[in-house]
Amino acid sequence: MADAILMAGGTGGVTSDDVTAGKAQVLQGYRTITSDSDDEIVEGEMINRGNGMVTVEFGDAYWESKYFARIEQGYYAQVDQWKPYVSIPYAVLANGIHLDANKMLDTLQVSGVRGRIPVRGYRGPDCTEMFMYQPDGGYVVRIEEGYYHMGGNRQWKPYVLVSPALAKSAVNYHPEKTLSDTRTCEEQGQIKMVNTQDSNYRINKSTTYGIDSWSDKNNPILYIDLPYGNGYYYRGDGHPHTCIDATNLGTAGADSVLQWQTATSVHGVKFEGAIPRWICSTGDVISAVDNNGFAWDDTTGANRGRGIVTKIPNGHFIQGANYVFLPAPYVLSENIREGVNMFGVPGGLPDYRIGRPVFRNATFNTIYVGGVADKDFPEANILRDRSVSVHNYARYDGGTTISLLGSNNYHFFNNYAGFVLDRAILMTFFKQIKVKYRLDVTSNSTNASRSAGVEVFVGLYNAANRRQILANASKEHRYYQAQIYDGGVYEFVIDTSAINTDVFIALCAVPFSDYNGASIAGNVTFTDIELIN
Repeated sequence: MADAILMAGGTGGVTSDDVTAGKAQVLQGYRTITSDSDDEIVEGEMINRGNGMVTVEFGDAYWESKYFARIEQGYYAQVDQWKPYVSIPYAVLANGIHLDANKMLDTLQVSGVRGRIPVRGYRGPDCTEMFMYQPDGGYVVRIEEGYYHMGGNRQWKPYVLVSPALAKSAVNYHPEKTLSDTRTCEEQGQIKMVNTQDSNYRINKSTTYGIDSWSDKNNPILYIDLPYGNGYYYRGDGHPHTCIDATNLGTAGADSVLQWQTATSVHGVKFEGAIPRWICSTGDVISAVDNNGFAWDDTTGANRGRGIVTKIPNGHFIQGANYVFLPAPYVLSENIREGVNMFGVPGGLPDYRIGRPVFRNATFNTIYVGGVADKDFPEANILRDRSVSVHNYARYDGGTTISLLGSNNYHFFNNYAGFVLDRAILMTFFKQIKVKYRLDVTSNSTNASRSAGVEVFVGLYNAANRRQILANASKEHRYYQAQIYDGGVYEFVIDTSAINTDVFIALCAVPFSDYNGASIAGNVTFTDIELIN
């Protein structure tokens, strides 16, 4: 550490703010201004420890793989050629490095501690005790405590001797329990020997075997009797065996055994089956492979007709399923023609080919039409209201009724008053159309030669252009008497067998009268419209 020299006559303006050393960084016995002396000259506080001292703590810094020695804080100086030191007493060092005399040879002394382990050398004292120790599964050979080292220029491991008499007693040797080719403790063994490799490995083939399921019902076993009875069975490769003819185990192959199951046969022992499983995890209905299926006509000769086939994995075992599912989101009642039951779903789709009433009992069959159009049919000159005056008109009156009044030489010429059904009907499947209507009219005539009446008309118009009339029927009801009421029901039957297109059905009625003195008033109501096959 450098000495600080202060010149006489002041410090040249040096203050505590100009220095960085504190009192703790200045040796005791030296005075100077420090950073913590408030501009005053003070004596340093650092203790001078001289050349060295005894450690105050010695320990094992195992986490850094080293030892440490603690010393008191202070200043340590080199004395001549001797650098500063720290000394460690033997007792402290022995404790710090965990010296244990019981773990040191008796020829070794460290830090004042001499070892207590005797050196026994390469050959130790002869063994005097040998016995079987069952808990450890081996024989115990007791030796004297101590250190044994290798011999023969460290080629041979150390050893002790066990006398033959001690070994024979320890192993409880019996010749009747020893192989016939073995001489132990000067006695020949008496157990017969069978080399199972002889006769092409078949000398020990057995003809007595079976499944033992009675000795342990939870663990049945395959037993094979040894043909030579008690004896020692051996083979040169260390794998003596007995055997039976493999054909007695059966002929099953992997292709006839289920996957994850095993079998033993002439083809192998405990081989795994190769028949894959098709496992259902959705109740007892399994999904078709790739959701693949289609309609198919049986061509196998089994005469099963048409059906739905679904794809299944070939050669698989179906597990946990009674049915195969094929997605059919369109198998809905509304997509199946009425009268047809498809896979248990009754058809709800109207069969437009079947003849049936279009209108009856004041109700429209919405299969074909929904009601009456709410506007005129000008392409065919059919108007819902054809009024000339308050005394001469024919107009659609709602429902299927046309009200009419005719007098004073009134007659419609180029126009019909009536209505059209709101939808076109395809007539391909129908041979006839039947229309019924009911009159509710009263006629008056002041002259027997004069008449009044109503003409009822039904027309089938081509839906493509609305002008072409493809079939029609009309009936004139004429009355000459002074006053006549007609409340009768009448019908048309129109042949439609030649029509193969969509048609609009128009229903019309117009009044007429001969000059003055004749009139007609009332209603025409259409009561029944029926398509006939």
